[in-house]
Amino acid sequence: MHIDSSLWFDKDNRGFLGKGRIELLKNIDKYGSLSKAAKIMKMSYKAAWDSLNEMKSVSNDTLVITSTGGVGGGGSRLSSIAKEYIKMYDLLYESQHEFLKAIESHTKNFSDLQTFLQRSSLRTSARNQLFGKVHNIQKNSINSKIIISINEEIDITSSITNRSIKELGIKKGINIFVLVKAPWVKISTSKKSDENQLNCHIQKIKTETNLVEITLQTKSNLKLISVLPLEIFQMLHVEKNDKVVASFKPSDTIIGI
Repeated sequence: MHIDSSLWFDKDNRGFLGKGRIELLKNIDKYGSLSKAAKIMKMSYKAAWDSLNEMKSVSNDTLVITSTGGVGGGGSRLSSIAKEYIKMYDLLYESQHEFLKAIESHTKNFSDLQTFLQRSSLRTSARNQLFGKVHNIQKNSINSKIIISINEEIDITSSITNRSIKELGIKKGINIFVLVKAPWVKISTSKKSDENQLNCHIQKIKTETNLVEITLQTKSNLKLISVLPLEIFQMLHVEKNDKVVASFKPSDTIIGI
C-alpha cells in the first residue's frame, strides 16, 4: 500500500507555505527574477506577485528583495529568512517522506503498525533540538567527530563512538538532529577552545529558586536554552540583550536520525 501526503505551513490560521510557494522562492533564487520564476512555473506575473504578498502578509517577514535599474538592470533575490524557510520546508518534507515510506511496510498488520507508531512518537526532555546535515566525519580509533551544518553560519561538532555511527547509519550528506540538554549549555563572555561556540545575545532571563533559565538567540535566529545555578549566573554580570558566547562540549550532544 502506497501512502502519500502534502506538506503545508499555516500561521495564525492562514496558509503560508506549500510546495508551490517553495518552488516559486527557489526559482526566484535561481534566476534572480520574479518574472522569470513565474514564466518557468507557467503562472502569470500577477499570480506570482500575489503569492509573495500573501506570504509577506502572513509572516511579517521580507522574503524577496527587489532592486531596480543599475548596470545589470533590476532583479530579485531572497532574504536570509526566506532561505531558512526553504531549508526548513525541505528538511520536513524529506522527513515526512521517509516517515511515510517507513509506515508502508507496516500497513499489513494493525498491531505491527500500532507498535511502530508508538516507537516513532518517542519524546525527549532535551530543550535544545537542532536540525542539520552531516558535513564531515573525522574518524578516530574509538570515537569520531561529526560536523553538522545547522545553517550557513553555524556548524556543530558532535563526538560519538564509531559503533554508534555504524548502528545509526550516519554518513556524509544525511539529515540528522542534535540534542543538547539545557544544563550542558554554558555561557561566558569569551570563547573557549575545543567546544562548540555560538555568538548569541540574551533574549530572556527567568529565575526560579536557585536556578536561572536563559533564552539565547544567534544572529541567524537559532534559539538555545541554558539553565545555570543562580550563583554561577550572577558571577557573569550579564543581563537581557547582552552579547555572550554559548558553548557546549562535542561529547555533550545526542545524535538522532
